[in-house]
Amino acid sequence: MKSNAPIITVVTVVYNDREGLVNTATSIQNQIYKNYEHIIIDGNSTDGTVEYIQSLSGGNVKYISEKDKGIYDAMNKGVQIARGEYILFLNAGDTFYSENVLNNIANKVEELHNRPKIIYGSAYLYDTNNKFLTILKPLKFNKTNLDRFATRVVCHQSIFVARKSMIMYSDKYRLKSELNWYYDLVKTIDDKYIYKVDEIICNYYLGGTGDKHFWENFFERIAVAKQHNNIFVFIGLIPYFMISIIFRLRRIVFGK
Repeated sequence: MKSNAPIITVVTVVYNDREGLVNTATSIQNQIYKNYEHIIIDGNSTDGTVEYIQSLSGGNVKYISEKDKGIYDAMNKGVQIARGEYILFLNAGDTFYSENVLNNIANKVEELHNRPKIIYGSAYLYDTNNKFLTILKPLKFNKTNLDRFATRVVCHQSIFVARKSMIMYSDKYRLKSELNWYYDLVKTIDDKYIYKVDEIICNYYLGGTGDKHFWENFFERIAVAKQHNNIFVFIGLIPYFMISIIFRLRRIVFGK
């Protein structure tokens, strides 16, 4: 391992999902790159999750188990105790695409002339029945694409952010704080420090809170876009807001 190899922090948020956490933790433990730390933030689970976490603790695994104010509050807790150069969120149930992911990302970081502040890649998407849906290939991570395509620009579980450039999640939004976080990142990080890699980072399983509460998620997306744009730009985005409805209908009718 090179002397400048980055420590990578993987933060996992979990609540009463022991089985999902086992899958996630196993995929992290199987990484051939070992210069990582795994932080687990548990919302005071009662299904055996805490006992499983305790069996992992020590070495490069740290955890907090206590009530929180929601997933974004939990993720902020993970950021606060992270010590890695880069932070990735891989929540319970989601897994790395292969055992080489962290190694490939670390190698890419070391190769680049400008140490990236954001490095991101693709994701495999699965439905709630573990059926493969599609590869989510990321778009250029900039404000224009966030305005038009929101969180479809990049899967949240496939973006590594430098800890020194990390921004906390806002508690203003229950479901779309992730999108607001994206806007905050592109506002504060110069484009030359944002790097897209041709790598599949994770297996991402739909069925989270945002997916289950589609309409609340939809209207929060609109609220976030309104917050980050003037009224003239915002009006021009209305046709793009309909894209998520089209994708939703396609999944209902065709299952993909």
